[in-house]
Amino acid sequence: MASFSPYRVLVVDDDAGDIAMVSEAIGGGPYPCVIERARDGIEALQRLRPQGVISLVMPHLVLLDINMPRMNGLEVLAEIRADPCLSHLPVVMMSTSTASADVNRAYRTGAGGYIVKPFDIDALFEAIH
Repeated sequence: MASFSPYRVLVVDDDAGDIAMVSEAIGGGPYPCVIERARDGIEALQRLRPQGVISLVMPHLVLLDINMPRMNGLEVLAEIRADPCLSHLPVVMMSTSTASADVNRAYRTGAGGYIVKPFDIDALFEAIH
């Protein structure tokens, strides 16, 4: 039987409840996952590009909330897309906003997907894939 390396997912959200819900949903999915967490955009970028170190263990996916303190998700996404070492990362935005302007801005900035919170598990897996 083949063994699989676990998928690494970075969940970036300032709401501990949302992080727990996403972590439980992904962790209970059909594929083994390692969930890493960041509470805001600055912490996320510190995890993605540690000072003086090239990270050898990048996440396979970033789930990124839009509305966060210190640095919002769209600013983080713009930084990710501008960084040649990070620009390949798939990023799915998470937000309570259903406004088409917010959705369009996320895709124009480089999001690979957009999911509205609260979401059901099927919608989450659809956005991830």
